[in-house]
Amino acid sequence: MDTKKKIYLLLIPFLTLLLFGGCATLRSGGVASVIGPNGKAITLQELQTTWDAYAIYYAGISDDGPTALLFDPKNDDRKLSGKRWKRVESRELLSSMIDFIKNLTEFDPRLYSIMGPDHQVYGYVFSPTNEVYLKVVDGKTIYVYDVESPLHKSDVGLVVSGI
Repeated sequence: MDTKKKIYLLLIPFLTLLLFGGCATLRSGGVASVIGPNGKAITLQELQTTWDAYAIYYAGISDDGPTALLFDPKNDDRKLSGKRWKRVESRELLSSMIDFIKNLTEFDPRLYSIMGPDHQVYGYVFSPTNEVYLKVVDGKTIYVYDVESPLHKSDVGLVVSGI
């Protein structure tokens, strides 16, 4: 069996779990919690409180309108990578980004665990969309594609006419 087939065979169950379960996403009282390290639940509030334990990135055109937040734990040997993700450098900026995404209520923002093929938590994504696409790069790296803004998607098909 060639390498490409092996990768696809490993990737299919992983993506199936992600698509159907949001990687064991739980909803509790309107606050999203997901499976964290050692099977313990973790919330967005905990990620925000312990923000300095993570390399945090955002997707989107600018930091005042992020489309998703990516939390990559600093203290593990696993890595999340991506081409268009930009670093979040301050707690204040992180708080404003979380508030912006939370206010996109028509899209039901959620926190997702990113689980690797080894069933380990690689990190977390907070996004108003469930369209987060991933690719396993190697045994320790997952590539996270840019997340498109749901605000732009809802504009498709609108016709604007001027006078």
